[in-house]
Amino acid sequence: MDFSKLKGTIYFNGKFLPSKKANIHVLNHSLHFATSVFEGIAVYNEKPFLSDDHFKRLINSAKLMKLRFNKNITDLNKIAKTLIKKNKIKNGYIRPIIFRSENSMSPDTDECTTKFAMATWEWGTLFKKKYISLDVSRWPKLSFKEFPIAAKSSGSYQVSVISRQELNKKKFDDCIMLDLKGNVAESTACNIFWIKKKIIYTPKSHSILDGITRKTIIEIAKKNKIKVIEGDYKVKDLLSSDSVFLTGTAAEIQQVNRIKNTNVGKDSIILKKIISEFKDILKKNFKNLKQISKS
Repeated sequence: MDFSKLKGTIYFNGKFLPSKKANIHVLNHSLHFATSVFEGIAVYNEKPFLSDDHFKRLINSAKLMKLRFNKNITDLNKIAKTLIKKNKIKNGYIRPIIFRSENSMSPDTDECTTKFAMATWEWGTLFKKKYISLDVSRWPKLSFKEFPIAAKSSGSYQVSVISRQELNKKKFDDCIMLDLKGNVAESTACNIFWIKKKIIYTPKSHSILDGITRKTIIEIAKKNKIKVIEGDYKVKDLLSSDSVFLTGTAAEIQQVNRIKNTNVGKDSIILKKIISEFKDILKKNFKNLKQISKS
């Protein structure tokens, strides 16, 4: 999809503008220094899903990246709902982004102001099939000691973009990112879980974006008295599991059936329970919902 040709309305710096008029200068500071922060929010049946949680993280991301931002969750929800209505979005995606102006071409940002935009478009799930394959990236994920990992920022996705470019040549669907100690962190844009002997495992949050959907899955597990263990694990720990799956706003719950050259379990009873409970949450929040995870 060529997003430069996106039709409809975009909210940009206090105004609802035609998409083609929502532009920035080529010397925009955040474009050069990777200091923007953003969110991705799913829309089902014309309603945003867990938008309060996403907007809370967006505001926190702005603080972590030292971006001056004065809108609150109520303001952001109002803009999102207006965009959904203006663009007639049934099932889609919301992308708010906060970034700096063009008033500096160095790391100094004293003269920069903060800009804000929000867009919406019709969109399905990230992966278009029930099962996907994963490679292992050669690029590591940094931890909170080296990088503000809790911020959903443009800079934190640099290695994800490179990794996806490399794995596409190998015909894998996505890849596992490891932390600096060689432990499993996440995929290029999703959190990762696996199930073994009725226990759900997932990496610690020190080198990952602690996803909104990730938290929902953990809440579902705890509600159903399914044990969840967060820790440091190697790729080999996933290879003998009963199920491996990714989670994310755009991916929802995405099942994995192969890691590198090893087939992994995919249809455990616990995973079926997790998927069923997640679908129930969507059905409860969005009546007559037809677009639900393909899992």
